[in-house]
Amino acid sequence: MKSRKIAIVLSLGALALTPVLSRSAAAQVVSPQPGFVGMTKASAAGCPNIGWRLARHDDGTITGISYYADASGVSSVKGTYDQAGKFDLQVASTMGKGPDGTVVGQRKPDGGLVADLKGQGCANSHLTIQGIPNLGDSTGG
Repeated sequence: MKSRKIAIVLSLGALALTPVLSRSAAAQVVSPQPGFVGMTKASAAGCPNIGWRLARHDDGTITGISYYADASGVSSVKGTYDQAGKFDLQVASTMGKGPDGTVVGQRKPDGGLVADLKGQGCANSHLTIQGIPNLGDSTGG
């Protein structure tokens, strides 16, 4: 069991690096902007919480990952946002049985996100995520 958990953690790390390592030179010109990291509570009994790590890009796109807190699956996240802070995301399972569905939401004035995830099974939740001002800034803001 311990070796399975280690394999899952290593797989999650490799999955997180895959988008960075597989980008073309042209795609690498678009640098990630402040992002969002958070955990959302499951809305259905027996469902694991969902973790999120998202980055906003200058071209109006969002990329990232989402995952079930029990390590049962990981998903890629891709979508768009506008200047008013509205966003539309597609969440697709990439390993195990990760969250799968669509997310429509709005950035709040305090930097957090409010959204609804619509999908199958445990991928149905009202999401509230507190944003981190800048993932690359060690001062926290």
